[in-house]
Amino acid sequence: MDRINLPPHAGPFVDSLRSIGYSLDAATADVIDNAISAGASKIDIYADWGNGSPRLAIKDDGKGMSPQELEDAMRLGGLNSKAARSKTDLGRFGLGLKTASFSQCKSLSVISRDHPRTNWYGLRWNLSLIERENIWAVEVLPEDQCKQVLEEVDYVFESGAAVVWDDLDRVMDPTSVNAQTFFEKRIVEVRDHLGLTFHRFISGDEVKRVNISVNDHAVFAMDPFGVRPPPEAPASTLLSDEYLRVSNHRIRVRSYLLPHPSKLSHSHLNSISRNGDYHSGQGVYVYRAGRLILHGGWQRLIRASEANKLARVQVDFDNDSDDLWSLDVKKSRVELPATLRDQLKRVIRNVCQKSNSTFTKRAKMPSLDLHPIWERIYDRERNQIRYRIDRNHSLVKGLLREAAIASAETALLSLIEESLPVELIKNDLSSDDIQVGHSDDETELQELIESLLDANIDEEIIANTIASDSNFGFSYEAIKNLIGRVKRREYE
Repeated sequence: MDRINLPPHAGPFVDSLRSIGYSLDAATADVIDNAISAGASKIDIYADWGNGSPRLAIKDDGKGMSPQELEDAMRLGGLNSKAARSKTDLGRFGLGLKTASFSQCKSLSVISRDHPRTNWYGLRWNLSLIERENIWAVEVLPEDQCKQVLEEVDYVFESGAAVVWDDLDRVMDPTSVNAQTFFEKRIVEVRDHLGLTFHRFISGDEVKRVNISVNDHAVFAMDPFGVRPPPEAPASTLLSDEYLRVSNHRIRVRSYLLPHPSKLSHSHLNSISRNGDYHSGQGVYVYRAGRLILHGGWQRLIRASEANKLARVQVDFDNDSDDLWSLDVKKSRVELPATLRDQLKRVIRNVCQKSNSTFTKRAKMPSLDLHPIWERIYDRERNQIRYRIDRNHSLVKGLLREAAIASAETALLSLIEESLPVELIKNDLSSDDIQVGHSDDETELQELIESLLDANIDEEIIANTIASDSNFGFSYEAIKNLIGRVKRREYE
C-alpha cells in the first residue's frame, strides 16, 4: 500500500498547541514538575515587569542536562509516554515543558549544564520565527549569551537549569487599565497555587523537601488536611488510613475530620483553605507521586453541603498507574477509576457522617451565651424542620431592650422567621456553580461589634455569640482581640 508522509505544518501546529488551555499557575507548576523530577532541592521563580516587557524564569539546582539531553527535552514528544519512569518522576507525556511554555509566551529559552566545570548550553524556541518560516528549528544560544540571560534572571546555581519565558503575550489582559498591577496580581496567584499544589514537597511530607520561592519570597505550604496546626491550635482527626486495590495497583486513601472553623484563627483557616473557605475546600484531594492533581469537590459521589465541610479525603497514586486515571497533559484533571469510586463511597460516607454529627452537636449546645441565635425546631408529627430565633438569647434580649421595642418583639421576630427564604437557600445549595457564603471581612465585623457595644451589649455575650456561629469563621480569641481594638479606638 502506498503511503504519503504528512508532517504537520510548523506554524499552524504550534499555534494549536498554544490553545491547550493552561492557566499561568498551571503552566508554571508543569515546569516545576520537571525541576523536581531532576532532583532539585531549591527552585526560584523570577518575575519582572520589565517596563512593559515582562519576563518569567523558573530556575532550579537539579542535576541539569547535557547538550544532548537538552535537545531531547526541547523536542516535542521527545520522551515516550509509555516508558517506565522513576517513582519520583512527575512527567509523563514529553510535552509539558513545551506546551506549558508556548501557552504563555512566544519565546522559550532553556539554559542548562550538568556540572559546574562544563559550559552552559542553551536552546530557544522562537515562535515568531516558526510562524514566519514554517520550520521546526530551535535557536542555539552561544555560551556568552547564556551567561547574559542567567545574569539577567539572577541565576545563582552552579548547575541545573533555567527556563525563561519572554514575550508573554498570553499572560497580559489587553482590557486591563493598569497592566503592571494585573501582572503582579497574577504572580501572587501563581505563588498561592504553588503553595497548594506542591505543599507536600515544601513541607517534606513523605517526599523529598523542596524550597520554592517567588522573587526571593518563600512559598509557604498550605495544609489542606490541617495536620500541622500552630501551637495550641486543634489538629484534624485522622479517621481512616487504608490501601484500596484497583487492578494491580494499590491506592492509599486517608480521611480527615477538620476542626470546626470557629476554633481556628483567621491565619490558620487560610492555611487550610483558600480565603479560609471550608465549604469550597471540602472533598477529595488526589495526589500523583506526592504532587496535587485534584483539590476539593466530591466528584459526583456525594453533594457538597455545609454539614460536610469538615470532611476531606486524601487519595495517593503512583505514576505507574497513570492509565487508570485518564491523566491529561496539563496534569490538572483526572477521572476516578470506576472500581475506586465504588470503594471511595464507603470512606466518604463515614467521614461525612462524622462531619454532620459535629454540626448537630454544636446546634444543641445548652449554654446560654454559647448556643446559636437560630434554633432548629423539629416537628415530629409533621416530620418538618423550622428555624426560630431564640427569644431568650442574651444578645437578642439585650438588643430588644435597648431598642425599646418590647411591644413589637413577637411580631418582628416572627416576621423574620417566616420570611426566611428556604426555597432560595435550597436552590442555591443544590447548584454546582454557586457557593453560599458570608462576608469574612474583618472591617464589617468590627462595625458590627461597634454597633453592639454602642447598644450596651456585654462584650462576653458578643464574643461568645459570634465565635459560636460558623457563619463568621472567627475564633473566640480573634473576636476578643477585635473587641479590644474597637474599644481602644473609641478611647483614642
